[in-house]
Amino acid sequence: MAEEPPRTAYQALVFGASGVTGYPLVKQLLSYPTPTTFSRVIGVTNRPLKKDVALLPDDQRIELYSDLDLTDRNKTLFSIRHIPGIEYTTHVYFAAYSGHGSDYQELKRINCEILTNAVGTCEVCCPNMMYFTLQTGGKAYGVEFNDKVPYNPPHSESTPRIPEPYASNIFYYEQYDIMKRASEAKPWTFCEIRPDAIVGFVPQNNAMNIAQALGLFLSLWRTVEGEGSEVRFPGNNDAWMALHTDTSQDILARFHIFASLVPDRTSGKAFNVVDGPATSWSEVWPQVCSYFGLVGVAPHSDREPFSAQEWMESHQQEWANWVSKNQLKEGALEATSWKFMQDVIGIPFRRDYDPTASRSIGFTEERPHAEGYKICFDEMRRARITP
Repeated sequence: MAEEPPRTAYQALVFGASGVTGYPLVKQLLSYPTPTTFSRVIGVTNRPLKKDVALLPDDQRIELYSDLDLTDRNKTLFSIRHIPGIEYTTHVYFAAYSGHGSDYQELKRINCEILTNAVGTCEVCCPNMMYFTLQTGGKAYGVEFNDKVPYNPPHSESTPRIPEPYASNIFYYEQYDIMKRASEAKPWTFCEIRPDAIVGFVPQNNAMNIAQALGLFLSLWRTVEGEGSEVRFPGNNDAWMALHTDTSQDILARFHIFASLVPDRTSGKAFNVVDGPATSWSEVWPQVCSYFGLVGVAPHSDREPFSAQEWMESHQQEWANWVSKNQLKEGALEATSWKFMQDVIGIPFRRDYDPTASRSIGFTEERPHAEGYKICFDEMRRARITP
């Protein structure tokens, strides 16, 4: 067995380092909880990700490796095994996800397969592994089946799994069971981390990214409709008032790290991660719009809800000229899922989380929900995704 590195110099391995959770993890591991906690940060991705394109800090501790196909066990093992010094890895952060399943069972098969391949490879290649974080989310509370199963927000980690036949559609349950079986009687342990809708920035296109979609929509709206114009909330009154608890990507990343460093408090448990007390779009929408010099207003109670998706699609012929005129990065508009944006904003029921468990173990970081969006919009401007 490889010699264990000093406890003051841990080594991190991040699966899915180009994603909305993995990307901030790579950055936060350089400074949180201290600038010397981790001596090396290894990010692995499927798509290529270069430091300059990723806008990552110029830090020699960061190493990025791409072309990792987690759906192929042999290729995964080969790729990870050939990373120099991978055996000194102490902490693994799993932020990989595949949304390519054609139905619930295919989605479950693929995502359980990539987790199995990742954890199995780490057991072979990382003999010093101490902790593994697994990220799940609101599916664990039956959000997709809220009208068919017991559904009583604010959601707590102690809530039982939803009943069959719906439970078999939740791949998070099987992922947790995979981790529990794999870690039994082992020198390493794990926890499950549950964010609500993740508010984050990625330097490369990410179709299912609520902050990127909103930033592009409101930027183009300002160009077309003018500064100071009103933007009606793209949903009905129920969605306007429904409570939710967004999760900023940097707070989420720091919780991953925090949980992994206090195994005596977190081993085998699940934790909600949110920015703060529950909010609603009635509070957040005006603040988000004001960032762009716009006036966010409530939906009409007696009219068909405004659709931001339809508005964006109706102005598609203007996209190319807008990008060229403002010297923006090409491809972001085309790669964004406007349906995802519309669906998330238009959720007409409560989905807020109870943060008691994460607070009870000492993680108390909070911020106003709208601030998370503004941080992302700043990053989008820096990356020339928006003007």
